[in-house]
Amino acid sequence: MKTRSLLLAMSIVASAGASAHAETISVTAFGGAWEQAFRECYVAPYEAATGNTAEVTVGSPSQWVNQIAANPQDPPIDVLVNLMDTAAVAIKDGLVDPMTVEQVPNLAKVPAAFTEPLQGYGTVINFGAAGLGYMTDRVPNPPADWMAFFDGIIAGDYVATLPGINVGSTTPTALLWNLFDLMGVPLDKTDAVMEKLVAMKDSGNLVFYNDMNQYLTQLQSGEADIGIYWDGRAWTAKDGGIDKLNFYYPQPGGIISPSVIQKVKNGSDEGWNFINVLLSKSSQECFSQKVGYPVVNQDVVYPEPLASRVPSYKDVRWPDFAGISKVMPEWVDQWNRTVGR
Repeated sequence: MKTRSLLLAMSIVASAGASAHAETISVTAFGGAWEQAFRECYVAPYEAATGNTAEVTVGSPSQWVNQIAANPQDPPIDVLVNLMDTAAVAIKDGLVDPMTVEQVPNLAKVPAAFTEPLQGYGTVINFGAAGLGYMTDRVPNPPADWMAFFDGIIAGDYVATLPGINVGSTTPTALLWNLFDLMGVPLDKTDAVMEKLVAMKDSGNLVFYNDMNQYLTQLQSGEADIGIYWDGRAWTAKDGGIDKLNFYYPQPGGIISPSVIQKVKNGSDEGWNFINVLLSKSSQECFSQKVGYPVVNQDVVYPEPLASRVPSYKDVRWPDFAGISKVMPEWVDQWNRTVGR
């Protein structure tokens, strides 16, 4: 009896000690299906491996960066999921720590192409790429390259849909930067690009969408035949029943949209362990299969049909995210004066 009591007491003490050392960290995530996959593929294995708790905050990168900047000595967030433009702000303002393989061993499995744009202050964790979605019964011969697509709108080869100026996830990079890059125009010289967009609009063969669901409605209803969209969303829509929808990347390639992770300066050092679990092969495979996007651990193996759909990071184009953020107010102003008139 004494032995049993002693063992029980030791068990209680051990449990109390483990609880005392358990830690809660704050991590951010995008909403919807992305959040659910994030919780299942990243949060759950981290908590199982460490006994810690990772509390997930859903919102927007600009909101999170502002919260950190308001209290940088005691930030409310430990691990920051981010986009490239706001990641650049976090780096510039000294809000995040440099990331190395000593702190995150699985970073060794990530190609340098995913860390160099962040100057070592984080890494891409997954990415999508913009291309063209089209209805195969109405566009039997889709344009092979981007400029042919834009010129085809003016020529009346099809009715296209493009993202409006308020579609912040798509318009700055997949439409505007895309045109600046293709036309060889400096980002601060807007005239030629706006003239091209006005010509498309004036042709009568162009409509705009204001959210991702409206794009699909336009294609299904016949209001539009083809338009700029994101790969993962397009394949999800096709698999969900829009059988005649197809998707591809015109030359010279799709436009990347990466999700980024950064360790917040003065946040808990447990953030490094969370990021290391997130970058593991098993966690990354889980996430990619649930959201349909490519990830960055080079050992990940994609099953079909995902393997045939995801682009290689070597084949996509990287926008000048920092440059875009500087000129975006001017782009919006010029759009409103010309395209939006």
